[in-house]
Amino acid sequence: MTPRILAACPERTGHQTRMTRLFVNPKFERTFAALGWNSFERVFAYSLPDYERLTKMTVKRAQIPAPGGAIDVFFKVYHHQRSGWAFWFRPSKARCEFDNYGVFERLGIPSAERIAWGEERSFLGLLRRAFILTREVPQAMELDKFSKTNPPRAQRRRLIRELADLARRLHEAGFYHSDFVWRNVLVSLEQPDRPRLFLIDCPRGFFARTGRERQRLRDLASLDKAAVKLSSRPERLRFLLAYLGKSKLDDEARALARACLDYRRERWPEDWRGK
Repeated sequence: MTPRILAACPERTGHQTRMTRLFVNPKFERTFAALGWNSFERVFAYSLPDYERLTKMTVKRAQIPAPGGAIDVFFKVYHHQRSGWAFWFRPSKARCEFDNYGVFERLGIPSAERIAWGEERSFLGLLRRAFILTREVPQAMELDKFSKTNPPRAQRRRLIRELADLARRLHEAGFYHSDFVWRNVLVSLEQPDRPRLFLIDCPRGFFARTGRERQRLRDLASLDKAAVKLSSRPERLRFLLAYLGKSKLDDEARALARACLDYRRERWPEDWRGK
């Protein structure tokens, strides 16, 4: 379902005029109506009533009442009192992340379910505050933390294949995460015997028309940066083979492995260990 604008209005505070906007997933419009959340300010006040003490970015776990029962959610809130010029005539990170979750939905990529986003700008268009509201992925933990729990080998292999499949599907569509690190991949343990992967935290993802090979290497090298510490060498190779849809190491797989290592050495020389 296409998100609809629920509120967009100019407001005057003292001698200043500001513009606020609120976009809501139609699936949750009844919930917002029942709560009286018909403006950016009302949603923001519920998420963080003490916003004046915010850091630049704050993430808060919460519950919101709904007709069918309470919903576990995450509010990610941005405060731009000094750096609003960086988003002048540019979409906020909150909006970008909301839109990118929509991309994941269209591609069939499991991700946090998007609920709403909103922002406040000055009369000149300077971004002041923004938020994105998403449903919590049930019983989930970051992939890096999960890997430290020593899951069974069969489970690790299945997740390696699943992660490779997610990466391949994104890249085949011409989309690149740009922050494809293990902490931005969640493992849901809602079914303990069959954990599932979900992608989160993607405000910088985009469709690339040019430089696709470089962007692909960036995503794969970002994943490998953590894999060096948390996976074995055979597991890292198994991931690349699954990504390429191959069962055996060949020249293409070797070339991709070398390219990923070269990218890591160039991009993160301080973490390079020759692995």
